[in-house]
Amino acid sequence: MQRAPAVLKQVVKYPLAQRLNENKKLVQLYRGGSPERVQIVSPELCDDVLVRLESTLKDYVGCDIIDINPGACLWSTKVHERLKPRRHILVEPLHNAYNQFLRPLVEKAGSRYALADTDSLWDRWNLGDYLEKDLLPEQAHLAEPELRSHDGNTTLLILANMSQNRRTHSDRIVAHKSSDSQFKALEFVRALETRSGFHSKGPVRMLMWMSDPDKINFLPRTTSSRRRLSVYNELFCDVEEIVGDVLGPHTTRRESYIDLQSALLTAERMREENIVVPMKRMDALPRKLRSEGLDAVIQSTRYNDGAMHGERTWHKELHDLREGFANGSYSQFVGGPPGFDEKKRKSGDMGISPEFKKFQLLVRTEKDQRNKKTVVDQILMEDAHIRAKQLALVSHHHLDDVSRQKAIQELDELNGRYTKLLARQTDVRINSVHFFADDRVAWSGDSSLLLWDHRNAEPIVAQADEFYTSKALALLDFRPKASSTNSLTAVQQKYLDDILLSFFVTPGFSIAAALDAMAPGAAEAIIPKARSLRDPRRGGRMDLDHLRVRVLTPEMLQEIAVAWDGWLFKPR
Repeated sequence: MQRAPAVLKQVVKYPLAQRLNENKKLVQLYRGGSPERVQIVSPELCDDVLVRLESTLKDYVGCDIIDINPGACLWSTKVHERLKPRRHILVEPLHNAYNQFLRPLVEKAGSRYALADTDSLWDRWNLGDYLEKDLLPEQAHLAEPELRSHDGNTTLLILANMSQNRRTHSDRIVAHKSSDSQFKALEFVRALETRSGFHSKGPVRMLMWMSDPDKINFLPRTTSSRRRLSVYNELFCDVEEIVGDVLGPHTTRRESYIDLQSALLTAERMREENIVVPMKRMDALPRKLRSEGLDAVIQSTRYNDGAMHGERTWHKELHDLREGFANGSYSQFVGGPPGFDEKKRKSGDMGISPEFKKFQLLVRTEKDQRNKKTVVDQILMEDAHIRAKQLALVSHHHLDDVSRQKAIQELDELNGRYTKLLARQTDVRINSVHFFADDRVAWSGDSSLLLWDHRNAEPIVAQADEFYTSKALALLDFRPKASSTNSLTAVQQKYLDDILLSFFVTPGFSIAAALDAMAPGAAEAIIPKARSLRDPRRGGRMDLDHLRVRVLTPEMLQEIAVAWDGWLFKPR
């Protein structure tokens, strides 16, 4: 049984958080094991978000709103005031606990709010259910769009708070332990493919609050975090992080120079679209870029250097210890005063100070990291040279046979040297090479593979105390693509589902290994049919041993699904 959240006893900053603290029904629910859901309690945060979204919400003034898990209703009322919706349906399964917030909205004279019957509608993300209940009569009169139509339905907006704790689902697409936000967002995005669910009257937009760690599943910032969920988004949806917490020091990151280039492009988009995020709401890098400029960022950091230079907690700890020993604040031995002559003291382990033991450990760590970086950077340079040669070979159509054969021979020699160099490394170093190489590949094309790099603005940084309980949430904006490159048949789409399910169990596998893991002989049959796999201009590689699952583009995955459909000997 879950315990009541500790925050129920803490001092709170916002009046709404205090009201939630005093809500006995809510306390009883949490103590009874009900999944904890985080509420937005900061009016300032809501206002900043709506200012950020103002230009894209203009088309939604007077729309219908389906509001799932409104809870304390602060976010709901702020959106309501801004959009003045035709109808605002509140879908709250814990309506008894949140009754004091819901009832005043519904019972107000001339109210456009309606409280849905959650016994029949909760967990039902299907517009047809709301039409059957006659909750949205105007939607019922809309014509159903053609399957391939991309005309969005701006008369309907979905709001959702899916910040509940993780639970297990039996769905075949999300068969592992997942969160409600992952499960429902996947259902929402995949319904775009068939114009079902909330999209039966045309593609609709959704603003979803979720636990901040869950956002990486939708908007990975490295290829190592790219999974099925993000691939579905790449196919059907433009997803943007509107609110999010700062990345912690233990978060997996790309090379710093890629993050800097991504931030510069985002800053340019913000200027073009006249989007302004308050300075206090910005993460460290974009804030420093705005306040001090690019030169200051490059000089004060290592953003122009090679791999593995992201800041980590132990970097500051080592810096502080080094300064402490230099100025006499710390001593090598227990009881040794500042300026103590350590050479006159026996250096047995029992006499070594804890600070010096930690210092020695971190110095060794720093040395190991530097050695590792030197080797990894060397191998990455070899890999970059190979990719450049491959790109030149396929781009220069005017080469005669002799020149082409010579270029192929040079590539074979480079690949052989690269393979031998990798073979001499430890598994840890090989994984590091693959990690950084894949991020470079994802960034190096005409358009970055990761949706994160296509953001229109930097996310608004929220503080933990702006939520109840004090756990940071992220707000993601799911907007159906104006046009989609997905042209698969229903059967091919099912094969794509199966392929994604299999491939992303081991995203570090090469494409050949991933295919053969699905069925013996699959690589030999499928790869020749999926031409983009070997095309460096489209993100592919001529040497497929170094093309890994996590950098396969949506185009490649669709080609594989089509080829699988045409394979006579595929498993049934």
